[in-house]
Amino acid sequence: MYKVLIVDDEFYFRQALKISLPWSELGFQIAGEAKNGAEALELMPEVEPDVVLVDMNMPIMDGLEFIHKAKERDQKTKFLVLSGHSEFAYARQAVQLGVSNYVLKPINEEELQSSLLNIKDLIRSERLGELELDGLRKQASEGLSYMKEQVLNDWLQGSSRSRPQQDRLQDMGIPPEGLHYRTVVVDLDADVEVHLDEGMTIHKAKVQEIAKRCMQSAFHCVSCQDQDGRLVLILGAPEGSFNNLESICERIRLTVQNDTACTVTIGLGNGCDTYESVPSSYKEAIIALKHRFIWGGNKVFVHSLKGEPGMKAGLYSVEKRSGLLMLMRIGNRSETEEWLVRFFQDARVQKASMEMLLLAGIEIVSTCLEFLAEASQSFEDVFRDTTQPDMIQHIQRMKTFKELEEWIHDLILKAMDHVHSRKTNRAVKVIEEVKAYISNHYGNEELRIEDIARSVHMNYNHLCFVFKKETTFTINDYLTEIRIIKAKELFDQGEKVIQNVASRVGYADANYFSKCFKKYMGITPSKYVNQIQ
Repeated sequence: MYKVLIVDDEFYFRQALKISLPWSELGFQIAGEAKNGAEALELMPEVEPDVVLVDMNMPIMDGLEFIHKAKERDQKTKFLVLSGHSEFAYARQAVQLGVSNYVLKPINEEELQSSLLNIKDLIRSERLGELELDGLRKQASEGLSYMKEQVLNDWLQGSSRSRPQQDRLQDMGIPPEGLHYRTVVVDLDADVEVHLDEGMTIHKAKVQEIAKRCMQSAFHCVSCQDQDGRLVLILGAPEGSFNNLESICERIRLTVQNDTACTVTIGLGNGCDTYESVPSSYKEAIIALKHRFIWGGNKVFVHSLKGEPGMKAGLYSVEKRSGLLMLMRIGNRSETEEWLVRFFQDARVQKASMEMLLLAGIEIVSTCLEFLAEASQSFEDVFRDTTQPDMIQHIQRMKTFKELEEWIHDLILKAMDHVHSRKTNRAVKVIEEVKAYISNHYGNEELRIEDIARSVHMNYNHLCFVFKKETTFTINDYLTEIRIIKAKELFDQGEKVIQNVASRVGYADANYFSKCFKKYMGITPSKYVNQIQ
């Protein structure tokens, strides 16, 4: 809807104008009205009209003066003059001021409507042109930004040693010679990644602004996002002095924590004295950043040239693998959880390196896949909603020890629940099949459990075990109960000959049938028949 302001000193004319046209159908809404130019001028900032219908002859401030002053403030508003025949000369002056059109009084509604629609088309066309121009500006800006990101990433990857690339860096204010370099990698901690993409973009922009502001006061500094979306700062110092770099990084970390709703972890590579050595410093910063996996985020880590001490033996021994696999097979959820808790507690106590933890994680996943294969299940069967089909890559991308522990815990338990719930479902299905078979064959006096087992494709002993476990009674007990229920139905329907009933429900011996009937019904068949009569 385009907003309209009516400016006319005649009250009844304003009221008539408001009801003379189907404004909303035309795409307009009356946003305000004023009785003279001075009053309208005060309303303009509040109403922000797209179109002003203005009379020429008004007290205090006439139409021409109002239009002149209003246009000094806002060039985008369109003006439509409402003029009497005697004021035609004023209307012409108004057109010279840039008024879109004029309509003579008394108002012809069709003419007014036509003028308004022309103005609407004009506004729409101008705004579309502005959007296109803004789009071109944005594309140009993004193109330059993308080019800069590409050049810096090429440098970090060691592929920018050609002369043209050096010239581009020179254009960015980075002299390929005469500086010592050092790289810093700043990465948002994992808990921030729950935000939407738009929110993440805002967070990253704030972090970049804070980091550049802190660094530029001390070093030559350029920044970019690497291929994994981390902020990389490439620093230059003429004398190679980076003595206060750690304290600046600590200030960046604290400022981000205090000023935004997120935390960052920062990795520092070592200094280098040649343009070509920057990729090595970048790789060192990435290695330093990975200490977050063990020690947690919201810290500053410096790459060490010394080898880190660590255990030589593996975390996930053959015995541990066998123990986990057995627990998964049994389906004991609580003991499996205890095993996982103990495993990761031991890893913490032993201060295992990040590489060893990642390797153990991959080995545990392998055990889980073995367990699924035994049950004729696949990873996709269990984790249909996963966004990480390549589990090894997913593990390698993890940023904290806790993240690995929680993911392994959920993976193992979900696989167990899936497999053992399917076993339960299969057992229920078998019981239903057994009951259906008995319902169809209970009258066969030669019916045997072996026949039932073959019908459900199951071993005799295993079927007996499953049936008793799921129903708490044996197959023979169930068969007898069905036969007695069917016999009772026959008696209720008027059958009086016990031998006939016994034969129809699967008993060749009427005496044995009578004993079974009395056991279940508490009364002999003959007495039951007499009671019915």
